[in-house]
Amino acid sequence: MTGRVTELGNVNRFTDWGASARQRLAKAEQQIASGRRYERPSEAPVQAGEILASRHRLARLEQFVRNQTNANEWLQTADSSLQSGVAALTRARTLALQAVNASTSGEGRDAIAAEIRSVAREVLALANTTIDGRPLFGGTTDSSAAYDDSGAYLGDTGGVRRRIDDDLTIDVGANGPAVFGTSNAADPYNGSVFEALEELAVRIEAGDVDGGRDGIEAIDAAMSRLQTELGRIGGVGSRLEAVAEAAADEQVRMIGRLSDREDTDIAAAVISLRSAEASYEATLAASARALNRSLLDFLR
Repeated sequence: MTGRVTELGNVNRFTDWGASARQRLAKAEQQIASGRRYERPSEAPVQAGEILASRHRLARLEQFVRNQTNANEWLQTADSSLQSGVAALTRARTLALQAVNASTSGEGRDAIAAEIRSVAREVLALANTTIDGRPLFGGTTDSSAAYDDSGAYLGDTGGVRRRIDDDLTIDVGANGPAVFGTSNAADPYNGSVFEALEELAVRIEAGDVDGGRDGIEAIDAAMSRLQTELGRIGGVGSRLEAVAEAAADEQVRMIGRLSDREDTDIAAAVISLRSAEASYEATLAASARALNRSLLDFLR
């Protein structure tokens, strides 16, 4: 027996077609308006998992980039301070050479001693360089300075570190004694650079030529420590630069991958929208023709 298609069946069928067309139209409009392919994870569970993983990795990379930027600031500040320190000690060495020259008068030696003490204050100020409110050469101390006015160390032996990649953490700070020497009041020339410079000034004022020459050797040792730290910073900076470049490249790739999975293809979405609009209008037109029937249509 052949089944009859009732008028109610036609109504339900056209209603379903209309609802389906409206859904496709609404989806296309939502994709264009939001710029996202999917409104809910349930629409594409596999892609949603990949999007979450990409976002997590991108967030990690962004944190690494922030750490890299901060590490670079620390290293550049340290490099600048140490370069200035080497320049100051070079000037002190030149002054000391003048002081041990037999032709230098007592008045001249006094002036040189005063200048060397000025260099000591300059180096002390450099040793107290701060960044982000922390002393660059104070280790991990919470103190606002690495050294007090007398040149006594206030910091600790810890190191400031920054994680710049999944598997790499670098030292961006330093503790003062490793760079400026450890205090040794009993033997100043083998102590901190501040003690050595003060001892040199005293020997020069006293006209102690041999003591002045020993002071020059102490300056050379102090400069060697600063240059060693400069070399370390240069090496760390090179590693940081390489890691930062790799992180920037990965960021670009991850952003592209996330966009491919998440962002709406506008050209395709517009085509889909036009298709959905045409389908919806056609459904409405067909419904109107099929359902616009009177009693006379059944009496023919």
